[in-house]
Amino acid sequence: MAKKEDIKTTTKKENQEIKKDVVKEIKEKVLQEVYKEIQTTIKDDTLKYKEDLKEEISIEIQNEVAEMVKQEEKRILRGKGFSIFKRDVVIFALFAIVLYFGYCLYDVKYFDFMKSECEKNGTCATSGEYVDGNGENKPQEIVKDKEWYIDNYGYLLDEVKLSLNADHVSAYYLYSNDYKLSEIKSSYLLNMAYSQLETKQIKTNSQQIVVEGSDLKNAFEKLFGSTNYYKEGAFTYNCLNFTYNKDKDRYTAENNKCTKGKNEILEEIDNMYEDGDVLYILTTATIYNKEESSYYTFDNLFEAAVVDVTENDLEKNAKRLNKYQYQFKKANDTYYLDAITKLK
Repeated sequence: MAKKEDIKTTTKKENQEIKKDVVKEIKEKVLQEVYKEIQTTIKDDTLKYKEDLKEEISIEIQNEVAEMVKQEEKRILRGKGFSIFKRDVVIFALFAIVLYFGYCLYDVKYFDFMKSECEKNGTCATSGEYVDGNGENKPQEIVKDKEWYIDNYGYLLDEVKLSLNADHVSAYYLYSNDYKLSEIKSSYLLNMAYSQLETKQIKTNSQQIVVEGSDLKNAFEKLFGSTNYYKEGAFTYNCLNFTYNKDKDRYTAENNKCTKGKNEILEEIDNMYEDGDVLYILTTATIYNKEESSYYTFDNLFEAAVVDVTENDLEKNAKRLNKYQYQFKKANDTYYLDAITKLK
C-alpha cells in the first residue's frame, strides 16, 4: 500500500513539473512573439517617424532658403537701384558743369573765331541786304560767278538742245556753223519747241502720236519770245518723224519705240556771263562713241580726237574738242536764244 501511495505521489509531482515546463515554454514563446511584435511595431513607427521628420525638415529648410533668397534679392535690388541713382546724379552733375563752362566761354566770346567776317561785324546778308557800320540796311552785291549763272540760267542751254539721234549726221546741224536765230531751219526750231510741251498736250496711242498745232505754236512762242520764225511743216524728234496736216492744224507721227545708238552728243558749260542785255554761255561739245570709248569733233567724224575715255572725261580733254558760244537776248526780263557761234 505504501508503495502505491509513493508511486502516486511521485507521478503527481512529475506531472506538476511537466506542466510547469510546458507553461514556461509557452510563456517564453508568447514573450518572444510579443517581443518580436513590439520590435516590429517600434521599428515601423520609428521609420515612419523618421520619414515624416525628414519631410518636415526638408519643407522647413526649403521655406527658409526661399525666404533667404527673397531677402537677398531685395537687398541686391536696393543696392542696384541706389547705384543707378548715384550714376544718374553724377552724369547730371557733369552735364551741368559742361553747360556752365560752355556758357562761360560763350560769355567771354571764346567762339567768335568760328564766325565768318560778316557775322563778327554784323554785316551778313538777310533777304539781299546787309547792315553797315551805322546799323542801316544796305543792298548786298551778289557775286555772279559761273556757279551762280548755272544755278539761275543753266536751264537756257537745256531748252535749246536738239533731241535727235546722234547716230545721224542731222543731229550735228547746230554744231557745224554759226547761226542767227533767223537762220536756223524751222524743223530744228520745232524740235526745240516740242521739248517744252506738257505731257497732257501729247496724245499717244499704240499707232500714233498727235500734237495740236496751236499747242506747239504756243510752246514755240514761249521758248523764243515770238512766232516770227514759226513755220508749219515736218520735223523730227529723236526717232519720231512728225508731219503736218494743214486742214486739221495737227502734227502726227507713227508711234515708234526709240532706242539709243552708239553715239551721244556731250556738252558742258565752261563759263557764263552777262554784257548789258545779253547773256553768253560758253561750252565744250563732242561726239562720244560708246563702243570705241572715243571723242570725235564735229569737224572730223572719221578720226577720233581722244581715245580711251569715258563720258565723264570731257572737262579733262576740253582743249582738244569744239567750243561754242550761245547768245541770249533779254526781252521783258526774259532771255531768249539769239545766236549760236562756233568758236573752235
